Amino acid sequence: MFAVAAIGLLTVALSMLMIVSPAAMSRAILAFGSKPCFHAAEIVIRLVPGAVLVTCASQTLRPRVVAAFGYVLVAVGAGLVILGPTRHRAFAVKSATFTSVFRPAGFASLAFGVFVIYSALG
Repeated sequence: MFAVAAIGLLTVALSMLMIVSPAAMSRAILAFGSKPCFHAAEIVIRLVPGAVLVTCASQTLRPRVVAAFGYVLVAVGAGLVILGPTRHRAFAVKSATFTSVFRPAGFASLAFGVFVIYSALG
């Protein structure tokens, strides 16, 4: 359960960055997107937490929701493999320009992160 709670805590932390400073989040996306390990790291960042959520979902208060989110992460990771590094990098650069969406998305993500923590530890 602590692994699921840790995923929720990481979600909360990134959400706070999106809410407090959308411009900093945009800069972070652009900086990370320029690193050689960007594409592989993004795949791992999706697949590992997704697999943890799927495998541990039955131990949470809302197993279907947690598992569904895990499957979404796994699907996104698989999609990134198919997309390839060049198109993925182009998408990241383009998405970093939508800073007006970061704050509302941050609030939604914050709520979900709190839900995941509660579901894991509640």
